[in-house]
Amino acid sequence: MGKFDKKKRSDIKVEKCPGCGATIQFENPGKPGFVPYEVYEKRIEEGKELLCQRCFKIKHYGMLISDADEEEIMSFLMNVLNKFKHVLYVFDVFDFEGTFRPEIIELLSGVNVIYVANKFDTLPSTVGASQLKEWLLNRINVQSSKLFITSTKTGFGISKLKRELEKLTGDLLVLGVTNVGKSSILKAITNSDVTVSPYPGTTIGLVEHRLNKLRIFDAPGIITNDRMIELFDPECQSFVLAKGEVTRKTFKPYPEEVIFVGGLCKIQSKMVGDPQLRPIFQIYAPENVTFHKTKNNDFLENYSKHFGKLLVPPCKKFDISTLRFKEEVFVIDSYGELSIPGLCWINVKRGPAEFKLILPENVRVHSREPLMNPKRNLKKNSDE
Repeated sequence: MGKFDKKKRSDIKVEKCPGCGATIQFENPGKPGFVPYEVYEKRIEEGKELLCQRCFKIKHYGMLISDADEEEIMSFLMNVLNKFKHVLYVFDVFDFEGTFRPEIIELLSGVNVIYVANKFDTLPSTVGASQLKEWLLNRINVQSSKLFITSTKTGFGISKLKRELEKLTGDLLVLGVTNVGKSSILKAITNSDVTVSPYPGTTIGLVEHRLNKLRIFDAPGIITNDRMIELFDPECQSFVLAKGEVTRKTFKPYPEEVIFVGGLCKIQSKMVGDPQLRPIFQIYAPENVTFHKTKNNDFLENYSKHFGKLLVPPCKKFDISTLRFKEEVFVIDSYGELSIPGLCWINVKRGPAEFKLILPENVRVHSREPLMNPKRNLKKNSDE
């Protein structure tokens, strides 16, 4: 077995990695599609499955060895969008503001778009499917018949979505921000063996699947750079991402107390109009995100020492000198909500309350109509 000769590129028998769709290459370790040439020759000779080194390590060891390039992904998407008449747009219901991207939706005019609100299982159990669907329809301009609520973890809504897709023919492109669960949905619908991982950027090329007469292509996850989760390394993202029902913690803070949600978001709150009362609110976040309330000056001045321990994320030491922080103030009425994309949302139980937030300047904070509204019917609903 010898070294790879670039002149013999035409002799390559497997052009693309079946796991991620990246072009097989032998020159750049750590980049998408890389396979040591000796491994390539051996796998071909033995007739065994050939995965790029990246997909092989994710599949067998849960290890990530390279990141996706944002500029490459965005350029790639712009080149392929106009070649499809159907688009499946997947977003994360826990992180709606961070993953439902109007700027991407605007690119899809004239295309048959089917919307998938995934990770339903991560929402509090009191949120029913019909309640969630009503909330979503009030926020996005889409027909009810084009919106599907799913959970690949529990199987909720998957069969209904599959029946809808089986009606289609031609080519369909699957789009979504990183980590919304596109690959998991495709595996559930098509029973195909693809790379499934919470690490961002797993799909680098267009990975093809088939469902009856429909060809389905999974596009790379889109990196937005305005979600808190995207500030951290891929291993930390995987650790932090919601994998089950989110946790909830109730706060009734004094004005001088600071609440940390992870290490990079600080919150102070007070009642508006009645200084004798304290606001009451609940924060919903993935189970591995920590909360810490304090008024200790030493802690506040040296909080970065607690990264990866009391304050997660970050999951380890993190250089905050690379970030610029901003201060934002919001007044939220009772039962109103604040959403911090890629981190958490806040539901106000007693207000109006003023919230002062200090967080990285690229993270966009949204005030919104409440998902957790006690006046709604909270019964669970069937997806059929």
